[in-house]
Amino acid sequence: MANFSGADIFLFIIGFFLPPLVIGLKQGCGADFLISIGLTLLGHVPGIVYAWYVIYKNRDDPNSAHRHQGRVYAAVPQQNYQATAPAQPAHPVQ
Repeated sequence: MANFSGADIFLFIIGFFLPPLVIGLKQGCGADFLISIGLTLLGHVPGIVYAWYVIYKNRDDPNSAHRHQGRVYAAVPQQNYQATAPAQPAHPVQ
């Protein structure tokens, strides 16, 4: 059984009513979006099936903590990082 994130479940529900919108949110404005518009114009059911297929094939990992619009981001170390020496006290401690 496939695991779906909360965002994917929400997209399944929205995809029932507006299939091209879901494709636009999930994949952007490209070939999949145009195919979805064409299928929806041919009949609402083919548009729904195609939208659900795209959501299923591009589902998010529900365990990932760093998701944003279907993309996973990770921390990247800074380039040319140089550590600075700690500041010297103004008066030596005795």
